[in-house]
Amino acid sequence: MNEYRFNLGPPFNEAVIEVQHKNVKNVNLKVFRDLRIVLSVPHSVPNEWIILYLNKKSEWLTKQLSKYKQSSGYNNLNNIKSGSSTQLLGKDRRIKKVQSSTNYVGEDEKNIILYQLNVDDEELSQRILAKWWRDKANAVYSNELDMLYDKIFRKYNVDKPALQIRKMKTQWGSCTPSKSKITLNEYLLKADLRCIQYVVLHELTHLLYQYHNNNFYDFLTIQLPDWKTRKEQLDKEVVQGL
Repeated sequence: MNEYRFNLGPPFNEAVIEVQHKNVKNVNLKVFRDLRIVLSVPHSVPNEWIILYLNKKSEWLTKQLSKYKQSSGYNNLNNIKSGSSTQLLGKDRRIKKVQSSTNYVGEDEKNIILYQLNVDDEELSQRILAKWWRDKANAVYSNELDMLYDKIFRKYNVDKPALQIRKMKTQWGSCTPSKSKITLNEYLLKADLRCIQYVVLHELTHLLYQYHNNNFYDFLTIQLPDWKTRKEQLDKEVVQGL
């Protein structure tokens, strides 16, 4: 891997581009929600071409960085402290810690409340919240998957897929039709329920159409006409990184 320092101009000025030479045929430029920029290129691509390509993409890079920058900075669940915040189902929630005789998590419309034996034990806070978050994600995702499968996909005689939940850095979800399995990002729980429904439907559609071709998008549009709006909301408003 090589690093290129590339001047985008204000407001970002110098950006660091991670350039990865791989055994691939196509060029792939990605901007992640943590503002990291990665360019994957075939081994045969020379440095001169990379510089020209980045110059052509400078406006697009600035646009992507600006979009993610606007939605960052308030949404981290590492080093949990009372008063910090995160998103949950599309709404900002404050995290509170309360001394208690047992360890559990409660919530209301504005807060996620950690009841724990020792409020100063950061490791305990992380464990309590991580388990609660995973359990809630499983409940929400399972409900949406069951509803969409019964409503749309059962009649196509495909088996209902197993649900797996993982922390994922670059995807909201994935589908493995050969194993009848859907994997959803546990960070997706930060999103509005409409956005979660879009991701679940997107992955379920792969049971019928493996690739992102015209048939795939035509089916998606018939079932969820406003899927592009939901996707845009998800990409703009939800910050990953628990």
